[in-house]
Amino acid sequence: MSAGGPDPARAGSGASRPVLVVAGVLAVCVVVGAVLGILLPMWTAAGGRATVDPAASPAVPPGRSLPVVVSLTFDDGLAGQTQYLPVLQAHGLTGTFYVNTGDIGQPNYLTRADLTQIAAAGNEIGGHTVLHPNLVGDAPDETARQVCDDRATLTSWGFHPVSFAYPFGITSPSVEAIVRDCGYTSARLDHGLGPVSAACPACASETVPPTDPYAVRTAPDITETATLADLEGWVTRAQSAGGGWVPFIFHHESCATCGTLSTSPALIDQFTTWLVDQQRAGTVAVRTVGQVVGGADGPVHRAPAATSTSLVDGDLSQAGTTVPDCWEASGYGTNTAAFAWTPPNGGAPASEAVTVSAYTDGDAVMLPRLDLGQCTPTTTPGTPTHLAAQYRSTVPTQFAVYRRTGTGSWEYWTSGPLVVPSADWAPITWDTPPAPPDTTGVAAGLAIGAVGTLESRGYVEDAVAVPPAPSLVAPGLRGLLEIGAAVAAGLGLLGALAGLAHHYLRRRRPRPARWGGVADVPGPRTSDDGPPEGEPGDDPTEAAVPSTAERSETEGVPR
Repeated sequence: MSAGGPDPARAGSGASRPVLVVAGVLAVCVVVGAVLGILLPMWTAAGGRATVDPAASPAVPPGRSLPVVVSLTFDDGLAGQTQYLPVLQAHGLTGTFYVNTGDIGQPNYLTRADLTQIAAAGNEIGGHTVLHPNLVGDAPDETARQVCDDRATLTSWGFHPVSFAYPFGITSPSVEAIVRDCGYTSARLDHGLGPVSAACPACASETVPPTDPYAVRTAPDITETATLADLEGWVTRAQSAGGGWVPFIFHHESCATCGTLSTSPALIDQFTTWLVDQQRAGTVAVRTVGQVVGGADGPVHRAPAATSTSLVDGDLSQAGTTVPDCWEASGYGTNTAAFAWTPPNGGAPASEAVTVSAYTDGDAVMLPRLDLGQCTPTTTPGTPTHLAAQYRSTVPTQFAVYRRTGTGSWEYWTSGPLVVPSADWAPITWDTPPAPPDTTGVAAGLAIGAVGTLESRGYVEDAVAVPPAPSLVAPGLRGLLEIGAAVAAGLGLLGALAGLAHHYLRRRRPRPARWGGVADVPGPRTSDDGPPEGEPGDDPTEAAVPSTAERSETEGVPR
């Protein structure tokens, strides 16, 4: 081998090195993948947590099999529910918030900003009707407005509502059909699950998917007396029964005036901590209602709006309990009021009595039921409403007037003048001011704001026809002005056509020789030649176009 020649052994070793490098890299990848496959589940079970898009959560196993699926649902869009959000976020869990769009932004309710924050944290926003009525017994068109319009409003706010909850957990086959037609994929009750017995062997949990997605069964409403053991018990009973789905319903946070349907954030924190431990053990999966039910939702649409502008049951004759049907007891402030309805009897018309036995502030009033048009008249912005009734009372009274907005919410608007007490039946009438913008309905009733008794009957509520604005032109002269305007328009059109024709013909005229001699080769211009054609002076009848400065002095510069 010569001193300068290549070493065959080295040459062979260099040629095989890239192959060895690639093989080594592949071997390392295989080993790393195997290690991760073993350690990652162990890390997750030991407490590791990742942020997961709820919409991309694993599918829930069908039927009744472990793990038990748990859904945390929150009803009515109450303001205090914002206290639950940090608890859910701290544990990496999400829930379903069913809201009434007519209450959003009202005192003690969530705002639209709250809803946006809740949804941004991965929670589901579901529908609960516009105004939380008992849907059973309402006319189908009113039910459709409550359900469909609620979903349409939520969609217009940027949410994707696919899950619905019946107000008071009450439904019927006809109501279920309307919910389905409004595009929802499921509808939740507030009952149906309970202890397993011979009479109800499948009461421990709902199936996955539910047998009837428009009648999803749940544990009873969680009240202020519930304990951690109670909540855990619903889940462990489902586990013992073979699995399934257990939806929970929460309302208020605990407070002095929140009522029995309240739960402290501390209890929610304890329960979600336990649920996370169960998830790590593989015995529980926490999902939103939409994730459990799945399926494609229907198109979003609003129901036909109500059109009646007259009051329903103004004579108070439709049977009720403490108030007639299509009416409701209402008021505000601190006072104690009792309502009593007297049906028609022996030719005497029906009437309503409101008795205030203790008073600090506010009032008590019977109003037409604040709905979307079944009981309350519709109106339009700018339209006054004529109000009338009969009353007798021991204290002064006045009309209290509320208005419905475009989203279906109701708010106090105005009050009529006070009238003096009357021992005998006396008439009272008043026309409201024109309705404000974004007003779709008006409801009014006689209010009592002192200790005493007020009786009322014979209510009338009608839209006042607004006369057209008076004309400033005499009727005889109007026709002449219209004829003159038509003639002027015709002459103007003819003038425009004549001007266009003149302009066209001028441009078509042959160009004459300008300075004498050869027409196509103009000679040098002198001061005696005069201006070229088209410049001022070419035609004695044409004046120069004024400059901007000249126009501003005579006509004003166009803006």
